[in-house]
Amino acid sequence: MDKKAEELLVKIRELIKEEGIANMSRIEDREQLINEFILPALDRSKDIQKDLYSDFTHQSSGLLSKVKRTIITKLANITRNVVEKSFMRQQKFNNNTKLLLEHLVEENKMLRDKIEKIEQNG
Repeated sequence: MDKKAEELLVKIRELIKEEGIANMSRIEDREQLINEFILPALDRSKDIQKDLYSDFTHQSSGLLSKVKRTIITKLANITRNVVEKSFMRQQKFNNNTKLLLEHLVEENKMLRDKIEKIEQNG
């Protein structure tokens, strides 16, 4: 592995230790980890295709510019067609994962409340 990559990993591990995330073993800590880090990260990964369609050609005039823009646009369209299907699969997977995780968190919370009520009554 590259020396810079190893240094970055060491710094990240130190930061995680300082933040106290590495030692999250209690149930409350796991819930906090899911709610504060995992769900927002999945939420931000909703639209992974947006950069695929950004216009990256310069709008200048002239014959050479028009030819270049036409060629680049055709290459971009071919690339988009090739990459789009895998991006769509990944985006669908991300959306389903987030939805499932949100459902599981809600169900877990509901079950914990039921257990707490049973323990108070019994």
